[in-house]
Amino acid sequence: MPGLKLAGGFLAIILIGTFLLSLPISHKEGVDVSVLDAAFVSTSAVCVTGLTPIDIQTSLSLFGSTVLMLLIQAGGLGYAVLAVIFIRLSARGLELSDRSLLRDSLGADPRIGTKKLFNTALGVTFTAEGIGAILLFSAFVREYPVPRAIYLGIFHSVSAFNNAGFDLFTTSLIGWNDSYLVLVTIALLIISGGLGFIFYQDVLSNLGRKRLSLHVKVVASMTLFLIVAGTLLFALLMPGLDLKNAFFQSVTTRTAGFFSFDQFELPSSAVLLSIFLMFVGASPGSTGGGVKTTSAFAAIFGSFSLLLGRKPQAFKRTIDSESVNKAFFLIIISVLFISATFFLLTVTEPGADPLNLLFETVSAYATVGLTIGVTPTLSIPGKLLIMLAMFCGRVGLMTIITAFARRGRGEASYIEEKVAIG
Repeated sequence: MPGLKLAGGFLAIILIGTFLLSLPISHKEGVDVSVLDAAFVSTSAVCVTGLTPIDIQTSLSLFGSTVLMLLIQAGGLGYAVLAVIFIRLSARGLELSDRSLLRDSLGADPRIGTKKLFNTALGVTFTAEGIGAILLFSAFVREYPVPRAIYLGIFHSVSAFNNAGFDLFTTSLIGWNDSYLVLVTIALLIISGGLGFIFYQDVLSNLGRKRLSLHVKVVASMTLFLIVAGTLLFALLMPGLDLKNAFFQSVTTRTAGFFSFDQFELPSSAVLLSIFLMFVGASPGSTGGGVKTTSAFAAIFGSFSLLLGRKPQAFKRTIDSESVNKAFFLIIISVLFISATFFLLTVTEPGADPLNLLFETVSAYATVGLTIGVTPTLSIPGKLLIMLAMFCGRVGLMTIITAFARRGRGEASYIEEKVAIG
């Protein structure tokens, strides 16, 4: 079953990462990283989140940070894409189950060619990361020796495109909050990774034509709206924040986890705005998390259409009812999961600010990686809860539920009856 293979594949990579990050060679001299912390960091990396209970810069060696970067890359591309790479290298053809697994991993339409989607995913990933690494190197080389600047450029480009948010500066990008080159490059990488491989495949398939799919239009419009609206609202809610850092905060809360100013400076209103942006997240088939831009779009239009008694329409197209129903289902189960995890965290972390715990929970589930000082202080049960949230957010609750759901045969059909609503 593709869902179980996908979840099992992510778990296998996490376990391998835990083992490698637990090795003494992965730690700096005199630093001891516990197995639980290694597992937490490995889970966070494979789930491209960015939350960490340890300081990556002062705790991990060059070997350890390289392992971390490879885990981020594996998590961003997804287990299914990596599986197909090995299948192709072994000169075996793609079986039907392999193709299904790749589509499930990326959330792709069955009509999309697997080979084209696979090639697009690899091509976009390494092209974006390569360009990003060069641009970041040109900024970092002003402060670091060339070999270190090259490494920093590659690491942060991979982390940004895969929406992971891990950094090697201890205080993320606070030291670079005046650098347009660093902030804009990182932001563009985050956006590029968050658009999704399906988006790029649709665009490439329609080059030279005037027609774009509904998916492309929805993703582009929602992404632009959320970035612009988020930028203006952050600037409004935080008068001392300049426009470029308001823009960066709007982009990074969508599933990246980098920050250009201390998140403790966020007023309650800005924290709630961040939670909303994190919950929506990136787009389907991307390196980001959240319930996705298309789900939010379908749910909003579906709600208004339901109230007006007509079918949901957008861009001169009718949104099919199955998509709307899936969007509502995903949002509902996500809210339930977040609520349950948040409740349990208030029990395991009684001294923490509830709003900060909610922020942490949504950040983990949406694979964002931002924290307001909660991650380093988590208890063992708290770490396990956040790890579970990151895993479920990356693999997908719908994937996990459908993997274990039994499809009934010959079930009884009952008389339909209405229930009073409202």
